[in-house]
Amino acid sequence: MEDEEEIKVEVSTKNRFTTLMLCWFLGFLGVHRLYAGKLGSGFLMAYGAIVTVLLLFVSLPIGLMCLITMAALVANDFVVIAFGQFKDCYGKCICSDKLN
Repeated sequence: MEDEEEIKVEVSTKNRFTTLMLCWFLGFLGVHRLYAGKLGSGFLMAYGAIVTVLLLFVSLPIGLMCLITMAALVANDFVVIAFGQFKDCYGKCICSDKLN
């Protein structure tokens, strides 16, 4: 048999269940990304949520398009976190449910 290479995945200290719950309840505000240390995209999602709410009052069709886009971003993050593929700001996988 040939030598099999082991794929070593660096695991983050962040909890996957916590990240998943933050995404479920506060996903539109990007809190799960802020928890993972991804400050840029976290604040961008929060800004997008604020703009979406304002656009819903100003122009309903444009606001709904923004709302659908934000929902797609949150749903994508939720699925990625659920399957343990979400990475923190250091590129480490948030896939552990252990409490430190």
